[in-house]
Amino acid sequence: MKKVTKAAVATGAAVLLLIGSGTTLAYWNDTANLSGQSAITAGNLKLTATATPTWKVKHTTGIEEAVPNIAALRIVPGDVLTYTFPATVTAEGKNLRFEVGLANGAITAGSAAAAATALATQLQRSASFAVTGATVVPGHPTWFDHKSNTSATYNTTITATITWPFAGTPAADNPAKLGKVNLSDFTLTVTQIDGSLT
Repeated sequence: MKKVTKAAVATGAAVLLLIGSGTTLAYWNDTANLSGQSAITAGNLKLTATATPTWKVKHTTGIEEAVPNIAALRIVPGDVLTYTFPATVTAEGKNLRFEVGLANGAITAGSAAAAATALATQLQRSASFAVTGATVVPGHPTWFDHKSNTSATYNTTITATITWPFAGTPAADNPAKLGKVNLSDFTLTVTQIDGSLT
């Protein structure tokens, strides 16, 4: 075998040896800076009260009356409490969907007494909401869409209705007699939800 051929075979074997040994081979590469790029900025979701919230009460067939001091009110089955919260909602985000609701602990038993727990349970399960002034998602009166990178502020009124049904049962209602519910932390919230929900 000629020397040139032997050298070529030896070189080929060396290359195979390098590849098989896990040694990194260097290839040509290049980089380029992408001009015109900027930072990514998060949007916003904020709820701000614009006036003092108010309470009203109405019995089954009665007239709705203002409640100047909610702590002094003594409710009975058949009463409907209405909490009205004038506010602004500031929203910013291309795909922002949010929901109005009660914060955790908004309606809590005022003590460890069984009557307090029974009353809180009755009122917690009945809370419902109505909202005006924002873009409501059809079929979901407490969901809103804001589909813009531009910030917008919605003037809105959020109404929470708490009902103690008159059509209950003695077994459910009697344990709540003299019960006390703490509403000192009664708080409405706006919370982002999954925009794909329907």
